[in-house]
Amino acid sequence: MLNKTEQTGLSSSRISTQQFWVFHIGGWSAMALVSYLSLTIWYNPGQLIPALHTVLQSVLGLFVSYPLRWAGSALWNAPIIRRVILNGAAIILASIIWTALRVTTFTALTGEVINPADWGGWLYASLTIFGAWSFCYHALKYYRQWLEQRQLATEAQKAALEAQTLAQLESLKRLEAESQYKDAKLRMLKYQLNPHFLFNALNSVTHLVRKGDQTSATEMLVKIAEFLRTSLEHDDELLHSLRDELEVIELYLAIEKSRFGDRLQTEFNVSDEALNVNVPSFLLQPVYENAMKYAVGQSLSPTVISFSAECDGDDLTLSISDTGPGFHEMEESSARSSIGIGLRNVEERLQSQYGANYNLRIENNDKGGASVRITIPAKLESVKPVRVDEDVLG
Repeated sequence: MLNKTEQTGLSSSRISTQQFWVFHIGGWSAMALVSYLSLTIWYNPGQLIPALHTVLQSVLGLFVSYPLRWAGSALWNAPIIRRVILNGAAIILASIIWTALRVTTFTALTGEVINPADWGGWLYASLTIFGAWSFCYHALKYYRQWLEQRQLATEAQKAALEAQTLAQLESLKRLEAESQYKDAKLRMLKYQLNPHFLFNALNSVTHLVRKGDQTSATEMLVKIAEFLRTSLEHDDELLHSLRDELEVIELYLAIEKSRFGDRLQTEFNVSDEALNVNVPSFLLQPVYENAMKYAVGQSLSPTVISFSAECDGDDLTLSISDTGPGFHEMEESSARSSIGIGLRNVEERLQSQYGANYNLRIENNDKGGASVRITIPAKLESVKPVRVDEDVLG
């Protein structure tokens, strides 16, 4: 069986042959009509023999000119000079043959002998007609070739556009898969909450119950329930405003203040512009948990945890520092390796969310405690009519 390309080539060749014969027969028929109207009807009006000779010479020209198609096709890819010379020679040969046939048939039909001196006029007419035939043949062949090339170019462009569309669809699928993977990874990191928080909080409730302080125990359970409820409300959010994030921190600190009392003190310095910037949800809680464990939990004296947020151009800078012991027994360069799973979780979430467009710096501060500084792109969202409790903001 023929493949699609071979079938197309065979169909094109068949159409080319059909078109040739249509033009070939049509051209010689037009030649007979023009010759009759311009010569025969004027010089031999109403005579049958001259009219028959006019038709006969066109029929002879039909067969004599056909080999010119072979010559033109065989020489189509030859150098231009060779094509001109050989096609010219073929035209001259065909013209001589047709002239001889015309003169012979004219003499046979009419009995009139043509003077050899008049053969030049007959030959000149033959050269003109066969030259015009060859010109029309090559012009139509060039035109058909141009149409085929334009069709091929159109099909190639269409194929390229289809390939580009498929590539874009594949790219979109890949980006969607990467986005889904990224979201899944962010959610996995988001749900890696430090179990020490709930354990310590419930342990504090147990301690209050044993002391008989049911009021404080009840208040603390209410705060824990409110914190968990708020966490579930933001369960599907990978990003939310800093204002929403500080609402979560408010509930978290309320629980921790029930545990540590006056040992825990907080300070907030947040610009109005920063409150409306999107941040990863539950980003700050692991940082505060780290401060509770290594600063407040290891000191009997009051420990101040300060938070600041400000926009600087296209960046948002978040800073959490404490007045605890800091990294006093290790080099600051090794501070990053000493952090727990909470801060490692924060760094992985920042990297997954922002790629290389973030900065996380963990070091000792000038007050002797630890400091965590986060810089991320500032993506503002619409201002919400929600404010952070004044007790949280200091």
